[in-house]
Amino acid sequence: MALKVYKASAGTGKTYRLTLTYLSFLMGGPLYHDPHAFFRILAVTFTNKATAEMKARILDTLESLAQGIPSSMGTDLCAETGLSFDRLVDRARLVHKELLHNYSRFSVSTLDSFFQRVLRSFVLETGLGTGYSVDTDTDLLLDRTAGRIIEKVPTDASLQEWIKELITEKVSRADRWDVNRILKQVGYQAGSESFRTLGEAFAEKISDRVFLREFMKEIRRITKEFETRMHALGREALRLMDMQGFSPVDFPNRASSFARYFEKISARKTIPDDYIPQKRVTEAAQGKESLWFNKNSPPGLESMQAVLMPVLHRILDLYKACFREYATAVSVLEQLPLMGLLADVITTMREIQEENNTLDIGDSTYLLSRLTGDGNTPFVYEKTGSGYESFLLDEFQDTSVLQWRNMYPLLLNGLAQGAHSLIVGDVKQSIYRWRNSDWRILGEQIANDPVLLNLGVEFFTLDTNRRSRPEIVSFVNLLIDNVLGSLKDEIRDKIQEYDNPQDRNYLEDLLQTAYSAHKEKVAEKPFEQTGGYVRVNTFFPDMHSDAAGKSLRALKDLLVELQERGFKPSDILILVRSKENARTVSHYFFKYRREHQTDGMYCPDVVSEDSLYLASSPYVSLAVSLLKLCHFPENSCVAETVVRLSREYGRAGVVNDRDFLNRLRFLPLADAFEAIVQKMEWTRCVRALPYLQDLHDTILQFASRDSGGVYAFLKWWDDRGKQKMLTSDPPLNAIRLLTIHKAKGLEAPVVIVPFCNWPLDSRSGSQIIWTGTDAAPFNRLKQVPVQYNDRLKHTLFSRDYYLEYAQRVLDSLNLLYVAVTRPRDELYLFLPFGKNASR
Repeated sequence: MALKVYKASAGTGKTYRLTLTYLSFLMGGPLYHDPHAFFRILAVTFTNKATAEMKARILDTLESLAQGIPSSMGTDLCAETGLSFDRLVDRARLVHKELLHNYSRFSVSTLDSFFQRVLRSFVLETGLGTGYSVDTDTDLLLDRTAGRIIEKVPTDASLQEWIKELITEKVSRADRWDVNRILKQVGYQAGSESFRTLGEAFAEKISDRVFLREFMKEIRRITKEFETRMHALGREALRLMDMQGFSPVDFPNRASSFARYFEKISARKTIPDDYIPQKRVTEAAQGKESLWFNKNSPPGLESMQAVLMPVLHRILDLYKACFREYATAVSVLEQLPLMGLLADVITTMREIQEENNTLDIGDSTYLLSRLTGDGNTPFVYEKTGSGYESFLLDEFQDTSVLQWRNMYPLLLNGLAQGAHSLIVGDVKQSIYRWRNSDWRILGEQIANDPVLLNLGVEFFTLDTNRRSRPEIVSFVNLLIDNVLGSLKDEIRDKIQEYDNPQDRNYLEDLLQTAYSAHKEKVAEKPFEQTGGYVRVNTFFPDMHSDAAGKSLRALKDLLVELQERGFKPSDILILVRSKENARTVSHYFFKYRREHQTDGMYCPDVVSEDSLYLASSPYVSLAVSLLKLCHFPENSCVAETVVRLSREYGRAGVVNDRDFLNRLRFLPLADAFEAIVQKMEWTRCVRALPYLQDLHDTILQFASRDSGGVYAFLKWWDDRGKQKMLTSDPPLNAIRLLTIHKAKGLEAPVVIVPFCNWPLDSRSGSQIIWTGTDAAPFNRLKQVPVQYNDRLKHTLFSRDYYLEYAQRVLDSLNLLYVAVTRPRDELYLFLPFGKNASR
């Protein structure tokens, strides 16, 4: 077969398979061998670290084969290529030599790096400047964009008027109206793949303020008409009650009686969800007498059923006929006005990039898709001189639509020439959907692509776990089985109101489809590999402590126990769902250590993501504070920081060295930093070097793109630079605390999940989805941005709402799967429950 697709569960030897396939392409077959075959092979991964690991694995294996050392890889290569071991060794020697002599043609890279390489051949066509640099700080670009647009407001009448109207509308809805935040929100949408796939013509249309005013006027007419009619009917019902001397609280259930619905829909400021009739309202309309009156009702109340029933029916008829259109209009109007700022944001972003000759990290995929989108694919890739025929695509479940659109023609071209390619991925480990990845490309599209199927596709499943001990593998199989059953019921209950049977069936089976081959087999290992351990603890709140507090105390005790049993700190990995959870754990251990520093109580050393911020290093803080002090000598707070830190981490008394501080003022930024390092005698300080090296790199990068000098750097540091992370590995003598997203691809002897209780339908991250309908007048735009919330199920966008809901449930399940498949020896899951949870 020309294309092999491997669906590789966690721990099943995916990297081994990639290395084996790459080497089999290099070694050729019994009748043919080209020692330069690697010129025509491109292997793609998703991180620089994975790229380096794959290159090292290939080179190490080649070197081992060239030395004639027997191995399982050699045996498998003989079976794969049909070569004898002696011939394999001869070819390995030749290929290893050629590869080292032509190392620049050894193509293992990230997709972004490959796309950048292609784009650099088209600087004129794309409007990029020669020698442009790639900017990875999108937030900084958006900060600058928002600041520059705000500066234009006083002199741009159209922009000023639009922002005024936008703020007025947000204030009327009691919504947040911070202009800087709004502009950055628009910027994020402008860079999203969901928006970019809609094309340039669509971007021009949706950002046209004249068109938007007319479109929104038409939509507001829908909301106004519905609200007016509902208000009138609600007031009529209240008037009829008042004429008889009754009020809504006179009906059964009093403050929560069905008649309170009339008050809600007649209020001056009714929120859209208040128009949705609850169960008691619909039951009252069906004539359920216990909702109209009972033995405790005021005399004569029973007569109100006949009086109010016609009005209630008219209200519900109006709701059934018009609410879907009304709810659609409300959802559209929440986000559409922001699109009036889209052109300003896009134009300003491009201006800033042209001034600095930079390209945002997310732009390369989009620009390349524009180049190849007009039938120019052969020309584009021929001009780069790449000449690739075979492709190995790793972590394919994390591929985005635009990335696949760019790689697809290359893959087809190679397959058409008879070359072989490989795709490896696992839908169950797709946890980066918020970063545009689309698991459906691997899970659904490839298997149904007629062109690929015609060229030849063969599917394989890697399902033998070579990472975890048998007890953990068995537990994970059982856990996922049980969770899948529960989640299928959850989704079925959620979508029972959805009126499209075909879509409903698809959504109900979505998780089962994604996890169709989730059960893993236990690898045949020596006897000493048995004896894995899994423990699940549940915690409930009581009058002394909440459940989360109990979980943290149990975590501390467990860490102490594990180290007493002989596990090194670096053997232990703590995984959490979010950065907020990580901060909770870090704060607990920091507080515990501070409270018990004098009583001899042992506290485990936990290295979290927070502790890997450059700003967390006292050496970095002292260096930045010295830069501030030499330029702002009157700042007593900075001077106090320098005095305090220099006593322990530098040279005490530096705050009084006026000659040194004055000299710093006149040095360029990079030179000033190097002078501080020399003055503080940090060049041989092992603890400081990783942080100082990264700070030095950060300073050089900043100086290359910004000419503002030290002042500009200090402002950037306070605004954005503090969020820079240490790029080198954390200390080896500490327990690692990571989010699950950061831990993907890692493994450890012991894994602990202290808060294994995240919501199924997480509302964290982006809440904007792009959706559309054929119904007028909303079809004037093929797609509109709407806020993801439960009201969407009552709109014309209900299909996309239910799809997004099911996708979010799958995201949550995938996070669980990734977390529980990291350990080799022991797994601990802590489940803290709320006060209303059932034991």
